[in-house]
Amino acid sequence: MTTAREYTEEQKALFADIKNGKTFDKGEELPEFYKKHLKNLLWMQGDSEYSGSLGYAPWIEKAPTLQEKVIVAQIVKDEMRHASVIYKLLEDLGEDPSSHIEKVDLGYKLEEDDINIGFKRLKDDYRVNIFYYNIKHWTDFILFNFLMDRAAGHQLEDTLKSSYLPWKKGIEGIYKEEVMHLTHGDKWVKILALRSEEDKAFLQERLNIWWPRVMNVFGSTKGRTNDLYVNLGLKARTNAEVRDVFVKEIHELCAKFGLVVPEYKEEDQPKRDS
Repeated sequence: MTTAREYTEEQKALFADIKNGKTFDKGEELPEFYKKHLKNLLWMQGDSEYSGSLGYAPWIEKAPTLQEKVIVAQIVKDEMRHASVIYKLLEDLGEDPSSHIEKVDLGYKLEEDDINIGFKRLKDDYRVNIFYYNIKHWTDFILFNFLMDRAAGHQLEDTLKSSYLPWKKGIEGIYKEEVMHLTHGDKWVKILALRSEEDKAFLQERLNIWWPRVMNVFGSTKGRTNDLYVNLGLKARTNAEVRDVFVKEIHELCAKFGLVVPEYKEEDQPKRDS
């Protein structure tokens, strides 16, 4: 059983202030503890948006129709804009995203098709590790919209209540665009599931590969920081709570399309390197 994280009296007082409605705005001096964890989340989102945009970009050319090429191009633009919004927030907090982008390989993707790296990080960046995987098929692109953009949407929904007001404001437009992306995924999952038995079988095959990858995005339920971001007002729910809502929604949608959600066992996932 995971030991509860211990907090100082000063940190507990900060949690109480935030619970009672305290927020922070641009230019305000932030408590160092708060600032550290805020920047952790911003770096994770910024690098994920940037890396995601690079992963989507080849599908502007490879999308099946001209209309879909336009849609993919818009999604690529959206994701890169999201990254720029988050990186600007980091700049305002004294960070240097431009130097970071030059030093790290956010375009790096694994070549192995069916690999599962679990909770591991492979490079010196902050991206959520699903962005290390390569999008090899149009079906993968669709499942990324259907699964990952939905997971991101649920997580971003919490940020609309963030105690850090610049992030809350920046997320408003980002959240709306992520909802558009997952709607695109829903449309195409339905098309692929109903178009032919061959398309449906391949969709199920790729779902089996991507499901543990997207579930790992929520992190380990045994993590000692599960309640920290909630206490800081940076999230409204723990990752486990968001995951449960996400899983229920995916099960309902897959049942409509005649797809089977694979079994996921957290204990079987490769662990983060120590």
